[in-house]
Amino acid sequence: MLQYKIDVIKELKNVGITTTTAKNTGIFGQATMKKFRENDTTISLDNLNRLCAVLEMQPRDILKYVETDEDREKYISKISENFIENHKK
Repeated sequence: MLQYKIDVIKELKNVGITTTTAKNTGIFGQATMKKFRENDTTISLDNLNRLCAVLEMQPRDILKYVETDEDREKYISKISENFIENHKK
Protein backbone atom coordinates (compact mmCIF):
# COMPACT_ATOMS: atom_id res chain seq x y z
CA MET A 1 0.00 0.00 0.00
CA LEU A 2 1.27 3.45 -0.81
CA GLN A 3 1.36 6.05 1.95
CA TYR A 4 2.40 9.68 2.02
CA LYS A 5 5.67 10.34 3.80
CA ILE A 6 4.78 14.01 4.15
CA ASP A 7 1.76 16.12 5.01
CA VAL A 8 0.99 17.17 1.45
CA ILE A 9 -1.37 20.03 2.38
CA LYS A 10 1.18 21.47 4.80
CA GLU A 11 3.98 21.24 2.23
CA LEU A 12 1.79 22.89 -0.41
CA LYS A 13 0.99 25.72 2.00
CA ASN A 14 4.73 26.13 2.63
CA VAL A 15 5.19 26.95 -1.06
CA GLY A 16 2.13 29.19 -1.17
CA ILE A 17 -0.43 26.81 -2.61
CA THR A 18 -3.78 26.71 -0.84
CA THR A 19 -6.97 25.03 -2.01
CA THR A 20 -8.05 28.37 -3.51
CA THR A 21 -4.71 28.89 -5.25
CA ALA A 22 -4.76 25.35 -6.62
CA LYS A 23 -8.28 25.85 -7.97
CA ASN A 24 -7.63 29.32 -9.43
CA THR A 25 -4.39 28.31 -11.15
CA GLY A 26 -5.62 24.90 -12.24
CA ILE A 27 -2.58 23.18 -10.70
CA PHE A 28 -4.76 20.71 -8.79
CA GLY A 29 -8.50 20.18 -8.92
CA GLN A 30 -10.77 20.09 -5.88
CA ALA A 31 -10.97 16.30 -5.99
CA THR A 32 -7.18 15.99 -5.89
CA MET A 33 -6.89 18.48 -3.04
CA LYS A 34 -9.50 16.47 -1.16
CA LYS A 35 -7.42 13.33 -1.69
CA PHE A 36 -4.38 15.13 -0.32
CA ARG A 37 -6.35 16.21 2.76
CA GLU A 38 -7.61 12.67 3.32
CA ASN A 39 -4.17 11.07 2.71
CA ASP A 40 -5.65 9.21 -0.27
CA THR A 41 -2.76 8.14 -2.51
CA THR A 42 -4.91 7.17 -5.50
CA ILE A 43 -3.79 10.17 -7.52
CA SER A 44 -2.80 10.13 -11.16
CA LEU A 45 0.80 10.10 -12.29
CA ASP A 46 0.13 13.52 -13.81
CA ASN A 47 -0.84 14.86 -10.38
CA LEU A 48 2.20 13.19 -8.81
CA ASN A 49 4.34 14.88 -11.45
CA ARG A 50 2.76 18.26 -10.65
CA LEU A 51 3.26 17.67 -6.94
CA CYS A 52 6.93 16.83 -7.49
CA ALA A 53 7.36 19.97 -9.59
CA VAL A 54 5.75 22.42 -7.19
CA LEU A 55 7.35 20.90 -4.08
CA GLU A 56 10.70 20.33 -5.82
CA MET A 57 10.76 16.74 -4.56
CA GLN A 58 11.20 13.27 -6.00
CA PRO A 59 8.35 10.72 -5.78
CA ARG A 60 10.36 8.81 -3.14
CA ASP A 61 10.31 11.97 -0.99
CA ILE A 62 6.51 12.03 -1.11
CA LEU A 63 5.39 8.37 -1.13
CA LYS A 64 6.47 5.13 0.45
CA TYR A 65 5.36 1.54 -0.01
CA VAL A 66 4.28 -0.38 3.08
CA GLU A 67 3.57 -4.06 2.48
CA THR A 68 0.26 -5.28 3.86
CA ASP A 69 -1.33 -8.72 4.24
CA GLU A 70 -3.70 -7.74 1.45
CA ASP A 71 -0.76 -6.95 -0.88
CA ARG A 72 0.87 -10.30 -0.08
CA GLU A 73 -2.38 -12.15 -0.75
CA LYS A 74 -3.47 -10.27 -3.88
CA TYR A 75 -0.18 -9.77 -5.68
CA ILE A 76 2.87 -11.44 -4.23
CA SER A 77 1.30 -14.86 -3.69
CA LYS A 78 0.00 -14.90 -7.28
CA ILE A 79 3.46 -14.19 -8.64
CA SER A 80 4.95 -16.91 -6.43
CA GLU A 81 2.29 -19.42 -7.48
CA ASN A 82 2.85 -18.62 -11.15
CA PHE A 83 6.62 -18.95 -10.76
CA ILE A 84 6.25 -22.37 -9.11
CA GLU A 85 3.83 -23.60 -11.79
CA ASN A 86 6.11 -22.49 -14.61
CA HIS A 87 9.15 -24.21 -13.11
CA LYS A 88 7.43 -27.57 -12.47
CA LYS A 89 7.37 -28.29 -16.19
